[in-house]
Amino acid sequence: MLEYRHDRADLRGLAWLICLGGLAGLAIVLPIVHKHVPDRAAAITASVAGLVWLASWGVVAWQARRVRGRTETIVFDDTGFTSRLFGRIDFADVTAYQVGCDTKLWRWEIQAPSVTLRLADRQRLHFHLDARHHVTDLLDYVAFVEELRACLDDASYVATSAGALGCARVFGDAVPEARPSPARPTTATRARSSRRRSSPGAASDEAAAQARQSAAGRLSRANRDAAGRFRAQMQRNSKWVVLAGVLLPLTYMIRVCDPSAIKSVIAPSPLHDLSKRAPAELDRNAVRLRRAIVEKGPVYLWSNTDQDTVKPLLVPNIRFGQSGFDSLDTMSAAGRILSFLINDEVEGYRMGVQHDDTLTPSRYTEISLRPVAGEKTLFFFLLPPAGYKPSGANARAMPDITWRVQYRDVGEIPERIDQASMQLPMPLIARWMQHKPAPRLMVAAARYHHMTDADFAAAVAEVKQDFARRGIDTSAFHTRRFANGAVRQGADGAGHGDHTQQTTESEAGDGR
Repeated sequence: MLEYRHDRADLRGLAWLICLGGLAGLAIVLPIVHKHVPDRAAAITASVAGLVWLASWGVVAWQARRVRGRTETIVFDDTGFTSRLFGRIDFADVTAYQVGCDTKLWRWEIQAPSVTLRLADRQRLHFHLDARHHVTDLLDYVAFVEELRACLDDASYVATSAGALGCARVFGDAVPEARPSPARPTTATRARSSRRRSSPGAASDEAAAQARQSAAGRLSRANRDAAGRFRAQMQRNSKWVVLAGVLLPLTYMIRVCDPSAIKSVIAPSPLHDLSKRAPAELDRNAVRLRRAIVEKGPVYLWSNTDQDTVKPLLVPNIRFGQSGFDSLDTMSAAGRILSFLINDEVEGYRMGVQHDDTLTPSRYTEISLRPVAGEKTLFFFLLPPAGYKPSGANARAMPDITWRVQYRDVGEIPERIDQASMQLPMPLIARWMQHKPAPRLMVAAARYHHMTDADFAAAVAEVKQDFARRGIDTSAFHTRRFANGAVRQGADGAGHGDHTQQTTESEAGDGR
């Protein structure tokens, strides 16, 4: 009976491969999956892949740890041997075997003997010696290996046939290789060999002493040969040194030249695909803003233009930054709109005018424009004539001018206009209005600022009287009412469906 401590160095090496290789694979594959798959699907894929990696690593590592250090007992007989860990194994079931040392790098072992049997049912049995018990178990393990090979190659001692193999030493210098098991000897041959080994002359004390000396010498030679084979194995692994010497300069060249392509996959920049994500984010928040503006009710316009492309709008009283990068500015605008809506629109709404495929908003103010009970607001806009282009070398384009008037009683409007004219003289505006073609002068208001239809008609009448006093002709002015202050959607939507009432100047003067 032979006894030694069992191990599975190959399983430990496989566990390390799964750990390191799986970690590297996840680090490469998951960013690629996250780039081409929606966020939710990418998160699910990453979770499943991580669980599979951890489960595979844990199962293999647990199996290796479970069998390490277990006591293995081997008992030989004429037809096979009995293993404490693997049960009964017949020599006739062994189709091939491999004997060597676990010096391979992936097994993380040095000079650990190994035997692998391949059975007829394709099962592989691994007999590894635990490296921690070399001193106490190596003699029994070497005896087990020698007896096993002698039994598998027993036909070479009796007769020579085409399929027979020569007997090799326990630890030969040649690289171990899998070899087919020779044909089993006949019953008569095995009986003769058994009788020859059990003869009385072979059991003398002198033969036993020689056997012990021979075993000690074989053990010493086996240790020296194992050390020599390990050095040879390291020399044979010199190709890995050459490979590392090639890969390291290659990776350095990639890093120096242009690593952006690799970085974009392994560690994408936070600004990656910003040009695609920013417009989509702005569109989503613009839809939310439009819904909020539609709920604010109708808006009004009194002007000297009847263009259907002109419409008053409600504009959030927020400032949009200009960094010079379109993608960053777009993403910033989307974030400010979302913050404005989330914070209950505390900054309020100002008004603007949509015209000539552009938007002219009233000036931004740091004071909130949320409506105050009992207070109404009129927004004034002075814009160049439609299609106006300055001519001449010294000609300057007419600027867009905006101001607003807040009042509680309609009779306060002239006084408020006079106060506003301190910054923009009304006589200058009156002179501009005499040009041909005349600039577009507009007065806008919104239900959001507590303006009703009747209130706006009264305000227009008061403004008309003030303009007449200043010499501004308002005969071409008329009033329009729009269902909401949202931006028109689509070119064919202009003038159709978003203003519900249009009155002439005479009707506005009648208070309708």
